[in-house]
Amino acid sequence: MEDGGYSGRSWSYSSSSSDYDSFSSRSVRRRFDSPSPGCSHRPNSNREEDRISDLPDLILIQILSLLPLTNAIATARLSKRWRFLWKMVPNLAFSHSDHYSKRRPSDMIPFIDKALLLHERSAINKFSVEFDYRPEFQSAVDVWLHVASEKNVEEIYLDLRQDWGDFYTLPKHSYTNSSLVKLTLKDCSMKPNAVVSWPSLKTLSISYDVELNDNSIASILSGCPVVESLELRKCRELSRLNTMSASLKKLTIRSCDIRQISAPKVETLSILGSTEETMSLDLPSLLHATLNFELRIEKKGSKDSYKRSGRLMTYLLETLNGVDELTIGNWCIQVISVLEVQNLTCPMTTWKRLILNTRFSRWDLPGIANLLRSLVSLETLVIDMNQQSGRGEIVLREEDGYKKLYQLYEKLDDKYWNSQEGALVNSLQSIKTVKIIDDNVYNRNARHSERILGLLQVILKNARMLEKVVVCTYKSANHGSLNNMEVAQRLLSFPKASPGAVILFYKS
Repeated sequence: MEDGGYSGRSWSYSSSSSDYDSFSSRSVRRRFDSPSPGCSHRPNSNREEDRISDLPDLILIQILSLLPLTNAIATARLSKRWRFLWKMVPNLAFSHSDHYSKRRPSDMIPFIDKALLLHERSAINKFSVEFDYRPEFQSAVDVWLHVASEKNVEEIYLDLRQDWGDFYTLPKHSYTNSSLVKLTLKDCSMKPNAVVSWPSLKTLSISYDVELNDNSIASILSGCPVVESLELRKCRELSRLNTMSASLKKLTIRSCDIRQISAPKVETLSILGSTEETMSLDLPSLLHATLNFELRIEKKGSKDSYKRSGRLMTYLLETLNGVDELTIGNWCIQVISVLEVQNLTCPMTTWKRLILNTRFSRWDLPGIANLLRSLVSLETLVIDMNQQSGRGEIVLREEDGYKKLYQLYEKLDDKYWNSQEGALVNSLQSIKTVKIIDDNVYNRNARHSERILGLLQVILKNARMLEKVVVCTYKSANHGSLNNMEVAQRLLSFPKASPGAVILFYKS
């Protein structure tokens, strides 16, 4: 196949619009074939004036750009006024799940071919394709990318999911594009055998690339002089990410096996999904970090697995000591709970803002207490019980040698925070804002509510600089209103070390 694979493709089509009819849903055809009473494609004295069709082309095109492309194309059947408007929409998005679910993925090929052929706008903002890829579609996708590039596309989104084992390989010509600002690739393979030149690219996201390796990502980043955000998801061949990019500010690693990260200008780091048990970070400019991952614990030898998890968490907390904001997920909090019961404390930290993504279960409490005791300058504490990573809780088994931890877990009760108050006093002196986010904070079981209220009582009693406590819920005001009022009254009755502190309740 020649470079790009597009030189041999045929672009010969009839001008009939009937080719699109089979791709438009029946509901869309009915909507445009049978206008409701009082509406008309051609206004006359007997029918209400068609004011939409009288709008300027630019406004109509903007309206069409908000519709799925199949619906936008279907408007060509309304009247001559609408016949060619869809050809000027700035976004071209094709999805097999959007009106094509009952057809074969191969049926999309001629449809996309013709849409690109008939599209008349010289520049497009976004080109998006989502469908089940097969190796025989390689040349067709190559052509689409070439046409999009010729139209100075700013954003490309490719989700070419497949079960065939042969991933779509990005063609050579796609590695040179001066207009591209955002690129998202899922289930694609990147093999940059030539120089990469994406001088305008600011956002790059790569998912499920089974062949992307250390040298490939280094080559790609060297050709992106202004890239600001990089996301890597399930790129299992990556082990090191070393870049001297001065523009890269945000890095997201999700379920990769990267053991070493060095990026001098990165300010925001997120480690999500699952990760390796050893990791080395060199991020001197880091300001914001998110740890919401897990190490998979094997049924056999789990005791050693917990030790490895504890070592990794201790290293990460020490390394991230200087960031302004840390977000930490449920599984990581429970690893810190294991450290707490083993009398291993978190290193002292200078975080200004701490966000806990937690279920606030019994086994989260020791980890939260351990974290809070390590704080010397915390100003904002957020407990978010909505944003979950989907990871399960740690399971402690007596037979694994965790008899002490197992027994403690069983004994943790609603009065836990009373026993921790003395150790938390110093850590609460700089805190100004506490925010609780939960869609069911009042209407969980009573013991869960007691755990939350227990912590809030300790904070209110000891935080001398506290300005406000904000409780956000997402239940209707009428649901469980008696319990809501009772809990609110209890919270308002707690003694406060800061006379000016206010307690705010929000519902939506």
